Amino acid sequence: PMWRNDKTDEERLHDRSTKEYREWSQSVLTRDNYICRYCGESKSGHMNAHHLNGYNWDKDNRFNIDNGVCLCENCHWSFHSIYGKGNNTKEQFLEWIGDINYEI
Repeated sequence: PMWRNDKTDEERLHDRSTKEYREWSQSVLTRDNYICRYCGESKSGHMNAHHLNGYNWDKDNRFNIDNGVCLCENCHWSFHSIYGKGNNTKEQFLEWIGDINYEI
């Protein structure tokens, strides 16, 4: 019911309204058991699948489950309030989490 015929494939990729994106997001959340990888919050509120290397620039890994982690809304917002949106890297995530040896 939310499908819009007026969008191009490029617009769908830009706003992440593709089947591949939804499947990637669901796979990341399921793998992490809907537990925030930063604060440990589980299943309360909304969880987000966060790209480690930015969706906008790491096109080869957009839908690679290893390029994502589950974050609660608050932690996801916190990360992006520090590092901005787009052009993000796995190294920024490791710096933010405070442990460069963190197992992702």
